[in-house]
Amino acid sequence: MGKRLRIFTFLVCFGSVLNAQIPNMNSSDRLDVATWNLEWFGSTSNGPTDNDRQLQYATDLINTLNLDIIALQEVSDVAFWNRLLFNCPDYTGVLSTWSQTQKTAILFKKTEFDFLYQKHILANFDYDFGSGRLPLEVGLIPKNAKWAADDTLRIWVLHMKANTGSSSQKVLAYNRRYNAGVGLKMYIDQLGGTNKGLVMGDWNDDFDQSILSGYATPYQNWLKDTQYAVTSYPLSLAKERSTVGYSDMIDHIACTPGMKSHWIRDSSSVLYADKWISNYGNVVSDHFPVYSRFSWESPSKSLNLSEIRLNYSLVLVGEDLLFSEDAQSGLSQQNRVFVFDMLGRLYNQTMGNRISNVTRDQWFTYVVKSASGEIIRTGMFFVDGTSAVFYR
Repeated sequence: MGKRLRIFTFLVCFGSVLNAQIPNMNSSDRLDVATWNLEWFGSTSNGPTDNDRQLQYATDLINTLNLDIIALQEVSDVAFWNRLLFNCPDYTGVLSTWSQTQKTAILFKKTEFDFLYQKHILANFDYDFGSGRLPLEVGLIPKNAKWAADDTLRIWVLHMKANTGSSSQKVLAYNRRYNAGVGLKMYIDQLGGTNKGLVMGDWNDDFDQSILSGYATPYQNWLKDTQYAVTSYPLSLAKERSTVGYSDMIDHIACTPGMKSHWIRDSSSVLYADKWISNYGNVVSDHFPVYSRFSWESPSKSLNLSEIRLNYSLVLVGEDLLFSEDAQSGLSQQNRVFVFDMLGRLYNQTMGNRISNVTRDQWFTYVVKSASGEIIRTGMFFVDGTSAVFYR
C-alpha cells in the first residue's frame, strides 16, 4: 500500500509541473484561437499508441493554454472526443458528422459564445475535399460587449487532401487541394464583405510555395485577394514549421474580409509544444498548434496599404536597407526608426534614412517614434532581396 501511495504522489507532482510549463495564452480583451491536428486522436491502430496518455496531454494543453476557440483535426474516436469534452469543463464543442474516421471538430468557451448552427458545405466538391472530408461550418455569437450584438462569427474547419503517394498521385492531390481552395473561397466570397469568419485547419500545403517540389502554392487566390488575410502567412515566410518531422507550414488560419480589421498583426505563432512535453511527436501529435489573436472591437480607422506606400519607401541595396519618408508623412528626418525581429529583439535603428546589414529573407517589425518618444506608426515588412512590402 505504501509503495502505491508513493507512485501516486509522483504522478500528481509530474502533472502539476507539466501544467506550470504550459503558458496561459488567454486575455479577456481579445479573441485567442488556434488550429491543431491532434493526430489520429483516440485511434487504436494509428498515431500515438497510448490513447489515454494522448488524452491526458491534450487535456493539459487545452485547459492550460485557455484559448477561446480551438479547431481540431483527426478526431478519430467519438468516445475519446466525449472524454475530452468531459475533461475540459470550460468548453463545449461540435464534431463533424461525416463517415470518415478522421473527423474535424471545434472547441469553444461556454461562457464566451452562443452556439447557432453547424453544417457541412460544398458537397459538389466532395472528391476534392479528401473524398468526403467536407469543411465543417459553425456559427457562433460572441458574448463580448465589444462585439456587435447578434453579429455571427463563422468558423470553417478544414482538413485538405494530403500530399501522399507516388509522384503522379501527389500531383493529383495538389490539384484537389487547388480545387478545394477555389471552391471554399468562392463560397465565402458570396457571404459578402462584412462577413466575419475564420478558416482554420490542416491545409496540407504551404502558402509561400507548395510542399510539392516545383509547384506554386495551390492557395494563391487567398493571397491575391487583399480583402482576406492569411494570418499564418508570415510564419511561412519566416520558415517556421507546423509539424514535428517536416520543415513547412501546412496548418494555417485565414480570416474573411469582415474579420481582417480585427486581426492583431504580428500575433501569430506556432506553439512548439515539444518544449513542454517530452517526446511530444510520439505521445501527442505530429502537428503543433498554430495560434492567432484578434481584437473584439474593430478599429475605427484602418490604414490603407497605398497610404503606407505613399509615405514610406524601403529598398534593399546590396546588404543595406534604405529608408525614406515622403513629405506628406509629417515626420522629420530626426525621427529614429527601430527595427525588431519577430521575437521582439531590437535589430537596428537609424536617425536618418539608412539601416545597414539587414538579414535577407526575414520579417521585421518597424516602429517610428517622434523626438518625444511617441510611436507614430507601427507595421511590418519583409525584405525579399529586391523590395519591401508593407502590411498593416
